[in-house]
Amino acid sequence: VYTPLHGTGNLLVRRVLKELGFGNVFVVKEQEEPDGDFPTVEYPNPEDPRAFRLALELARNVEADLVLATDPDADRLGVYAKDEDSGEYKAFTGNMSGLLIAEYELSRKQELGLLPENRKDGVMVKTIVSSNMANEIVKEYGISLIEVLTGFKYIGEQIKFFEEARKANHGVLDAEKGAYEYLFGYEESYGCLVGTHARDKDACVAVMALCEAAAYYKGKGISLWQQMLNIYEKYGYYKE
Repeated sequence: VYTPLHGTGNLLVRRVLKELGFGNVFVVKEQEEPDGDFPTVEYPNPEDPRAFRLALELARNVEADLVLATDPDADRLGVYAKDEDSGEYKAFTGNMSGLLIAEYELSRKQELGLLPENRKDGVMVKTIVSSNMANEIVKEYGISLIEVLTGFKYIGEQIKFFEEARKANHGVLDAEKGAYEYLFGYEESYGCLVGTHARDKDACVAVMALCEAAAYYKGKGISLWQQMLNIYEKYGYYKE
């Protein structure tokens, strides 16, 4: 189930999911069309559980695995996932969804041989207010971690620095010279970025990555909520 919360995500998110082959996408009709008055929500922010009221009602009716909401300018992604044991929908914080996507992206890149030959030349970027579980994840995959000030613009700035350093180094990766390969960036305020097409958090690509991860784990008989618990068991439990 997906809701754009009367914002800009509707056409873009649905197109991405369609192109990836997701056919069972249910959009909350009452919140589908852009409307600056936001008539169905008190606060159109996926960080507010009340914004999910209609989406959760629809999810229970269609027995959805995932419930997704993007904020009006489609940079933040809110997530609920069904707990197969209890049948309840569990809320993910921005740290949780960001780290789940990070673990998926890095583990798959490792399996497919897509991480840099010198692992330290690959980097994850996070802001200082975001979960320190990221420190353990980068250790697992041997990559570098850069912490920046609060605000995704600082993550975007790092991508520019990496490009400039690689150019100065004739296109060669070299962590000591700051010529990194950007692998992932996230912050706790419901935002992450896979790839360097954007220089800010992007909910459309976050939806793409999260749904891809959900499909991958479901193919292994694991719900997204169970995978989140698996990540806590692997790296330790964090409370932010």
